Amino acid sequence: MKTQLAASLIFTSLLLFLLPSLTIHTKAEVITLTADTFSDKVKEKDTAWFVKFCVPWCKHCKNLGSLWEDFGKVVESEDEIEVGEVDCSTSKPVCSKVDIHSYPTFKLFFDGEEVAKYQGPRDVESLKNFVLDQAEEAARKAHLGSDKEL
Repeated sequence: MKTQLAASLIFTSLLLFLLPSLTIHTKAEVITLTADTFSDKVKEKDTAWFVKFCVPWCKHCKNLGSLWEDFGKVVESEDEIEVGEVDCSTSKPVCSKVDIHSYPTFKLFFDGEEVAKYQGPRDVESLKNFVLDQAEEAARKAHLGSDKEL
């Protein structure tokens, strides 16, 4: 009986220890980009980066709620598509470089180049359709361009 109780306590302790790390992992679908990481990340070869530019005090950004995280979870399984976010209050050089003047702003980058600015409805399905269509088009153009160089 003592062995079962001890095993049960160990299991419970282990579960309580691991549970927070599982909860924290769910936000990993959205990658925070900074002035130190932005350029290198969006230049990743054959990778589309869909990035949200926001500031903490913006009511429109706050009104998005969990939309960006929910979107990140939905496209997590998509190859060659990454979801990022930039806090323009702490990464002003990034936001200036990519011409951000209002919040939130959503932009798609492919191989380091800005390919599209999203201005559609703010729901997961619309965001997903946009990023899949635009990423496919950008990849097609990139591959056509590389074929011409051969």
